[in-house]
Amino acid sequence: MGRELRALDDVVRALGALRGDCGLPEVLEVVRTGLGYDYGSAWVVDDARGDLAFVAQSGELSAAVSRMSPGFRMPKGVGLCGLAWQRDGVLVLADAREHPATCERGEQAVRDGARGAMTMPLWRDGRVVAVLDFASREVRGEGPDQVLVLDVLARTVSQTLEARRSAAEIAQVARDQQAVTTSVTRVGACADEEAALRTALDTVREEFGWDYGSYWAVDPEARVLRFQVESGTAGEEFRRVTLSASFAEGVGLAGRAWRARDLVFVRDLGELTDCVRAPAAQRAGVRSGVCLPVVVGDEVVGTMDFFTTQTIELSDSRRGSLRNVARLVSQRLDILRAAARDRAASEALLGSVARLSESAAEAARVAEEAVAQTAAMAEEVRTLEESSSAVGDVIRVISSIADQTNLLALNATIEAARAGQAGRGFAVVATEVKDLAGGTSAATSRVEQQVADIQANTGAVSRGIDAVSTTIGRMDEVQARIGEVLDEQREMARAFRAS
Repeated sequence: MGRELRALDDVVRALGALRGDCGLPEVLEVVRTGLGYDYGSAWVVDDARGDLAFVAQSGELSAAVSRMSPGFRMPKGVGLCGLAWQRDGVLVLADAREHPATCERGEQAVRDGARGAMTMPLWRDGRVVAVLDFASREVRGEGPDQVLVLDVLARTVSQTLEARRSAAEIAQVARDQQAVTTSVTRVGACADEEAALRTALDTVREEFGWDYGSYWAVDPEARVLRFQVESGTAGEEFRRVTLSASFAEGVGLAGRAWRARDLVFVRDLGELTDCVRAPAAQRAGVRSGVCLPVVVGDEVVGTMDFFTTQTIELSDSRRGSLRNVARLVSQRLDILRAAARDRAASEALLGSVARLSESAAEAARVAEEAVAQTAAMAEEVRTLEESSSAVGDVIRVISSIADQTNLLALNATIEAARAGQAGRGFAVVATEVKDLAGGTSAATSRVEQQVADIQANTGAVSRGIDAVSTTIGRMDEVQARIGEVLDEQREMARAFRAS
């Protein structure tokens, strides 16, 4: 019992001395050497397949066992590890030869000299999540005290790993938050869509530890995703396939993210049977991939996918961080596209303002010409009024002469009557002169009325011209105000475009 306790104390001390980033392989080495076993291996529960998957091995029992272990898998209840998983407790064998092996690996270990053996499960939240097994070339003691000590050790190791896992998760959350912050800063500084996409790919790939990233844009007419830009490399063959590929909605990793409108993660690319890039990616050593949709205006406009040459699990924290990155990229593209539309609108507004300014200037020129023509017409009307007045004066003179002639004719008629037979010829002439004076007077009256009408009409025309001149003057004022407004609109459009 004392030997087991001393071994337990040594192992606990060694576990406490491990670096914060150490995991199951390092713990396996500490436990194996602390308990004095020749060989040890670590296995994790694969919930998807329902068996134990190899993680690491330490020391050596035989070359055959070391070669067999990495590809070996053990269902629950099969092999010593499977039995410990099934029984949910530590198993100790003093001599493995006395216990028939239940798997090929166990049989190989016994043939290669395994004698003492021990298996301990590791728990998380009361559930077995991993199993450690150990083998020795020497027969080992066994008993209830030893099992009790090893059970305490198994729970101590479980707690140590859980504490380290929690610390690692906290550290990863901090790194992921920093990665999101870095992405926000870099993408937010981009002035155009192409730069924003390239920066997003570079930043996510570098900050989250991916080997390759690419952006695929939705072709709205063909309704497929087409390659647009990449970051990093996954081999020339993979790149050739990428450049020629396209994905319909729901097809391949990118198409699935398009349809889901959410993050899609694939732990093993071999599961993607509908992706033309998967075979080339696997030949290039790519193992896991993730894809994020980019949504602008409630429409998926593209996807960003990232790949790594390691088989990884995506924690909830990292999923949340990647979703945040996708949202910020979507928001930035929305802002950039809105800005592009605004710039186009401002350019169109500037063009409209320029055309309106030209029209206003042309209207001003026409108004100036109209003012000049109106002034000339007014001058001509005034000249006509003066001429009409002169004609009126002449008519009055003619009327006066006609009156005097008529009076002379009347006097001549009277004198002819007095002269009798001798004045008869003179009387005829006097009568004709009288008739002529009467006709002249009548004609003069008609001309005088026409001149009066002309003067009245020219007065009306003159007043109309004055009114037109006044209206044109007001139009000039309006054109001036329009010009000022257009200048203000031009400055506003330029400021809008500059922003």
